[in-house]
Amino acid sequence: MKRINGKFFVAAFRKAAERLLANKDEINALNVFPVPDGDTGSNMSAAMIEACEYLDRLKKDDLVSVLESVKTGMLMGARGNSGVILSQIFRGFAEGIGNRKFVSTKAFTEGLIKAKEIAYRSVMKPVEGTMLTVMKVVAETANEHYTELEDFEEYFDEMVKTAFDTVEKTPSLLSKLKEAGVVDSGAKGLAYIFEGFQLAIKGELEVDNLIQQMPQAIGSSTERIVEIVREELKYTYCTELIVNLHDSENPEETYDGLKAFLEEMGDSIVMVNQDEFIKVHVHTDHPGDIIEKFLHVGFLQKVKIDNMKVQHEHVVDIQTKASEPFGKGKKHGIVVISPGDGLADVLKSLGVDYTVRGGQTMNPSLKDLYEAISRMEPDKVVVLPNNPNIILTAKEAANAVHDENPNKEVYIIPTRTVQEGISAMTVYNDDSDTQELIEEMTQAADAVTPISITYAVRDSSMKGKKIKKGEYIAIGKDGLLGSGKKLDKLVQDSIKAVIGKESNREVVTVFYGSDVSEETAAKLAETLSSNFSDLEFEIHSGGQPYYYYLISIE
Repeated sequence: MKRINGKFFVAAFRKAAERLLANKDEINALNVFPVPDGDTGSNMSAAMIEACEYLDRLKKDDLVSVLESVKTGMLMGARGNSGVILSQIFRGFAEGIGNRKFVSTKAFTEGLIKAKEIAYRSVMKPVEGTMLTVMKVVAETANEHYTELEDFEEYFDEMVKTAFDTVEKTPSLLSKLKEAGVVDSGAKGLAYIFEGFQLAIKGELEVDNLIQQMPQAIGSSTERIVEIVREELKYTYCTELIVNLHDSENPEETYDGLKAFLEEMGDSIVMVNQDEFIKVHVHTDHPGDIIEKFLHVGFLQKVKIDNMKVQHEHVVDIQTKASEPFGKGKKHGIVVISPGDGLADVLKSLGVDYTVRGGQTMNPSLKDLYEAISRMEPDKVVVLPNNPNIILTAKEAANAVHDENPNKEVYIIPTRTVQEGISAMTVYNDDSDTQELIEEMTQAADAVTPISITYAVRDSSMKGKKIKKGEYIAIGKDGLLGSGKKLDKLVQDSIKAVIGKESNREVVTVFYGSDVSEETAAKLAETLSSNFSDLEFEIHSGGQPYYYYLISIE
């Protein structure tokens, strides 16, 4: 193949999306911090899927229209730094191709060069050892060494080899990757995208149903959820089980029998058998019967049952109110990202107008933030991302809103934790001059010292300290504070380490997560109060996943 047209590019792009999705979990696991919040694979996949949906709605298949749809869809679906940078790679590629109806390998290389330029320009401080490096090396290698290659199959064979070779070198370019013992997640994701194009060039154009399943895996907008539950809500309970299987003389027969049973009991069935475990997802009206059936073949490791009709009513209620503007009568509209319901309640009590659900593993898309900002009635809007992986998305959303409505002024205060966001909101005064307000909120965010307590999902090494899988981890402003097997002790040691450096601290606020009971949190508060008599402690339910405690020291 020596030329690619728009129709083939659509098929190749879908294959690239499928290849990325198939390796999403592997990419998510390539996290520098060994904590359960890797989301690069999901963020990149969200951008690819949104672009696929834009292509589904496209009525033309000329290359210019196809690349325009990809460019727009990628941007609107972008989540986190990785998703935004990936969207800029495809934006640059589209600009590099220009108005061509077909592309040769030479023109494709021109697109890669422009993709590299735009991607680097999108990041304030580009870091080598990331997907940017892969993009740069691939583009420059193609420009210098692939000029004689006219056949796309040979061209992509060389490109994919270069991409994966560069991925393996990322630890040598970025010390934190080397210390953690991983390659860069975004870099590997980009390499898989190139590999998807390679497979398409070789004739493997059939796309697995992974793409159809992906919107459920990465989350959906409220509007889309409402559409799903209105059209497809047949059963009441979403039931998930993890079952540790007993030994069986005929495991395949057991597995087939269980699958047949589930098909009789409900729909949306996913059943995965790995080693001695079976993971089950099913929508049913009789979760008790399903639990009882699986108890005959093993013991329950985990059970989760949600009433979808209750969720349906809640979401439809939200959708009914979706057209209402927020921040009525105010000078400044405030949009924040919150990982938990309790945290959202605290933020709203301090004057926040709109909370977007998000955080680690669930970065909101550019479209989510664009819609939230657009729905603010005031022309001045302040956004608190509360996560380093959301700051770039928030800036791109602000640019998109300003392009649509030049009268809307959007200010991004680059809060990196929800603790910083809450601290910023404590000084919020809507009557203040805008610049004065931004300065005061930024200073308040900088003044707080955050501690986040989670657990390690794999063995790792950070700052020369070895961390074992399953240990609790404390993360501060500058990285790892400590780790250990006892949760309460780690909390105390972390607080002690912070106040040892900053003796002027007076108030400690602890937000406990969804995996911590109110009783457990209250006991911790008693212990902390007796051990740190000079400090005042406040305990609130944060409701955040993955993090047992989010601590704010002021």
